[in-house]
Order: sequence, then C-alpha cells, then structure tokens
Amino acid sequence: MRGTGAPQQLSKKRIVLMGVALFLAATFGAPAIGRLLFAPWSIGLGGRETLTGPWAGSLKTPNGAEFGLLLNLEYKERTGRGVGGSNNLQGRAVLCTPGGERYEYDISGKADPLGGIEDLWLESGDPRLSGLGMKLTGAWRGGALDLTTINNPFLDSRLLAARTAGRDDPVDPDDYFAPATLTERDRAAFEATCRWIRA
Repeated sequence: MRGTGAPQQLSKKRIVLMGVALFLAATFGAPAIGRLLFAPWSIGLGGRETLTGPWAGSLKTPNGAEFGLLLNLEYKERTGRGVGGSNNLQGRAVLCTPGGERYEYDISGKADPLGGIEDLWLESGDPRLSGLGMKLTGAWRGGALDLTTINNPFLDSRLLAARTAGRDDPVDPDDYFAPATLTERDRAAFEATCRWIRA
C-alpha cells in the first residue's frame, strides 16, 4: 500500500543544491538565482568560458565581399515576467567595410539558458543609418559563436556601395551575409580583420 512507508530521504546532491540555492538567495537575492538558472552563460566561475565579452570575426557574402564584426556582449538583468521575459543581452558592436567605413551599433537580445541566441538586434543610434541594422540568431558553443543574419542589411544603398568598393562586379541587392562563426575574443583581432579586408 502506497503512502504508508517512511518519508523519502533527500539525496546528498539535492541537499547540497538546496543549500547553495538558499545561500545565494540569502546573500545575493532572487536576481542571482535567476541569473544562475536562466543565464549561466554569463557567469565565468572557475575560469569557465562565457557568452559575454568581446567576439570578433568576419562576415562574408556569397559574392565574396568580407566585413569585420566586433560584438561586445554584456548580461542584462531581465525585467519582464516569467521565464520568457525580456532581453537578457546588451552591448555594443562595430562593423567595418572593405572601403574602410565603420558602423557602430547598440546591441539588445535574448539568449536561452544553454546559450542559444533567440534574437540579437544590432541597431544604429544614428537615425540616418537605421536601415543598416541587423537581426541575428545563433548559438554559443564554448569557444565559438555561430551567427546567422535574419534580415538583409544590403537593402540599404550605403552598405551596397561599401560592399562593392574597389570591385568590378555589379551591385547585387540580393546579396546577404552567409552564416558565420566568431572565435576571436579581443578587439585586436577585429582591427587585424579590418586591415586585411582593406588590402
């Protein structure tokens, strides 16, 4: 007959986890527990890699143009209700072009607990350049950040002109950024990419 036996005992692992959770709640409050549960990618305990910080690499188009990209991602405490909540990523980005131009962006976005990037918006603070914004999705896997563009920033003529600077091929409004993997973790790598694509 069920329910008449002795109460179940908690395993040592559960007791330790509950103790850690209670310690964090008492010391840091609910936001620390929420961050640990819903954004563990933002906590670099013991030298562990994180999604936050600088990411550098290049974005390429099927027509052969290459652009340098630097993302500097930061954790943002969620302000919405529930697990889906609001954005939990913020930061700054810079895109350099083959023509030597640079476009700066504000970043906002949302990552799931495993580092899957559901939305990553790169928006220009300059209203005249608002058409150069990009929406990305992707995933963080330890030492690599895989990204795919959702919209086509080449529909803005300024980026089209930058793409074709010094090239003989015609302007292609259907051009887009192919999926990319960013692996470098510093601004120096970004600057090297920008110099290389201008050569």
